[in-house]
Amino acid sequence: MKILPGILIAVLLGSSSSLALAAEGDSAWSGMLGAAILNKPQYIGDDDEQMTGAPIIVVDYNDTFYFNIDRGGWWFWKPNDNLRVGAVAQIRMQAWDKDNGHLRDVKPLPTGFDDPDTGVEPGVNVRYKMDKFAAEAQVTSGEDINALLELKYNLMKSDKFVLTAALGVEYLGEDEVNYQWYGDKGSLNNDSATNLSLGLNAVQTLNPSWKLLYGVKTTALDDEIDDSPVGQDDTYTVISVGAAWSF
Repeated sequence: MKILPGILIAVLLGSSSSLALAAEGDSAWSGMLGAAILNKPQYIGDDDEQMTGAPIIVVDYNDTFYFNIDRGGWWFWKPNDNLRVGAVAQIRMQAWDKDNGHLRDVKPLPTGFDDPDTGVEPGVNVRYKMDKFAAEAQVTSGEDINALLELKYNLMKSDKFVLTAALGVEYLGEDEVNYQWYGDKGSLNNDSATNLSLGLNAVQTLNPSWKLLYGVKTTALDDEIDDSPVGQDDTYTVISVGAAWSF
């Protein structure tokens, strides 16, 4: 596997850490709303890049209920300021689209090869934060049992600028890999996949209400994805620049 950046703005902002970037106030509600421009592959596993836009939606209510770009959840156990345990609903975006003309041009697909749909996976997650360090792990149920571990460390933090390094490990079960990259065909032999990611994201505060967001993330795709009928590269880079109103 090689190092490569993730494909959604979520991977650039991080998941739980984004909420800490919202404006501070007396309201139980906090969050960020904005948009970002991304340079990314056309689909996960592609070797051709494109520029596209993506919304930034991060909303938290009383550090209990939240929606954070590609997942929503409920922290149902908060024993102290550092630990959270909750229920999560993870949005898993469509990995590729059979109507993508670029894909058809470079790699003809087998007859009857189906593309996946975007879905929502229920599960559980746990988050631990201490000083500059944060860790979050989740297990969700989609086409198979999938898991994600994210580690984050604040390299620099001031009132105007925050720089965070992030390391991620994603496990996708055998049936999930088959559904996403092997056309949901049991006749095609595949195994589970483990993807690794490494990224940096920065937040620049312009004033109490507005922030600029910068991110780059590198992800290494497992050979099971790279060797699939739609796989073309085991590395890709996503660079992001965005702006958000915080409340």
